[in-house]
Amino acid sequence: MIEFRLKRDGKECVIWTRVSTKYQQDNGGSLETQKETCEEYAKRYGYHVAAYFGGKHESAKTPGKMVTEMYNYVRRNKNISTILVSEFDRFSRASWQACKMLDEMRELGIIVIATKYGLNTETKEGMLMAKNTLNMAEWDNQNRTDKFTDGREKCIKAGAWIQKPPFGYYKEGKSRDTWCYLNEKGKLLRYAFKWKLAGLSNSEILDKLSALGLHITKQVLHRVLTSPFYAGKICHQYTHYEMVDGQIEPAVTYIDYLRVQEIMSGRTGKYTQNKHNPSFPLTKHVLCIYDDTPFTAYTKEKKSKDTVHYYDYYKCNKAGCKTNVTAKEMHEKYEMLLNRYSVPEELLSNFASLIKESFRKVSDELVSQRTLLKKKMTEIDNDIKNVRVRYATGKIDEETYETAMMEFNNRKDLVILELDKSNLNLSNYEKQIPTVIATASNISGLWHNATLENKRKIQNLVFPNGIFWDKQISDYRTISRNGFFDLMDRFSVRYGNKKEAASSDAVSLCGR
Repeated sequence: MIEFRLKRDGKECVIWTRVSTKYQQDNGGSLETQKETCEEYAKRYGYHVAAYFGGKHESAKTPGKMVTEMYNYVRRNKNISTILVSEFDRFSRASWQACKMLDEMRELGIIVIATKYGLNTETKEGMLMAKNTLNMAEWDNQNRTDKFTDGREKCIKAGAWIQKPPFGYYKEGKSRDTWCYLNEKGKLLRYAFKWKLAGLSNSEILDKLSALGLHITKQVLHRVLTSPFYAGKICHQYTHYEMVDGQIEPAVTYIDYLRVQEIMSGRTGKYTQNKHNPSFPLTKHVLCIYDDTPFTAYTKEKKSKDTVHYYDYYKCNKAGCKTNVTAKEMHEKYEMLLNRYSVPEELLSNFASLIKESFRKVSDELVSQRTLLKKKMTEIDNDIKNVRVRYATGKIDEETYETAMMEFNNRKDLVILELDKSNLNLSNYEKQIPTVIATASNISGLWHNATLENKRKIQNLVFPNGIFWDKQISDYRTISRNGFFDLMDRFSVRYGNKKEAASSDAVSLCGR
């Protein structure tokens, strides 16, 4: 026990008040109540209050700046003999911290009085009582913290998000009856997911949201598009990072959320533009065949005596490549390329039969694929069960469990996404054939007359992995394309060969 070096005499004191939580503020522990208790004690026993310290919310775990200010004040002012507090735990609920401060005050010759009970640190017995009081307060605080944490964990595992809701949501209810609903801003975020699925870039989505009156940063948009909360799911440390269904109004279905993650991770092979100038639809869709660098665009100004002319160009940005092509040439040759996939009008009825047969084969393949995916899903579910059992029996630690669960849940999400892709409803494919025929008969014209957004959709439909430009031949090279258009191309070539053969036969007959 630290002894007084030189106990200060006199009736000069300071008053210290502190609350760390709103609960204390609302349950008889307010700053005003503490101040009144101390002032009544000072008046009754003839103390003169020289200064007030604290008076604000401050953490229970650390003494903070306000206690430091008080300590420096009483150390400099030798006439201060006493510190008045309503209770000892107002210093700090961390007992070691508060006990340290009581010892420091005693070493300075200052007595601390808990005015609510009349206890003080002048005697060894009083000091012991004060420290016992602090230890009990810390135990009570820890007990309430454990109960709060346990209750919060149970709520979140049950799907009730009791923490502050993310952007676009508000809460209703309490405890396990808490539900999160989309507010007006949140309802607009539904469009963000739809536009992302349609192939729009983040900058385009931000522009469209701004037009609707929702102004957010690119960082906020990224958090929204990547958070499972907006799909009605909760992934939290209390759930050991397992995905659980939340009591949340979703802005997007979970399947579409997974599709968005696939797009954002780059697995779709789509090239999206940061700039959206309608004069340059091929930006970043066309790549240089020699260095795989996406083309960018620029406009060059040429002045004559009386007028100024502007010329649009695409170029490869790779240092030393020096590939520059006029936009006019690239657009005309792109239309010519698309025109190769147009089916001759006289063959449209035969092409419809071919499409119908192709759809039937695709349907059979999808059934087989779904069988394999369901088997894989069962295997993953069994792996998850095994990990849970091993964690429950103490064979693996929490960190290993959480890592394994995150890995298995990621695999499960991919399988769910693939199952949804394979779950195409092909029973009404005959109704879709007229639309397919219309597209097949004039895809070049569709692209020429389309808006920028629709041009990109057509580009990504025909060449989902982009297309290459070869400066040596001043034309495109198609490394890969949508399999449907491969079918159209083979069909058209076959028809052309038959037509050529028939023409040759006719010539031969005429020659006879």
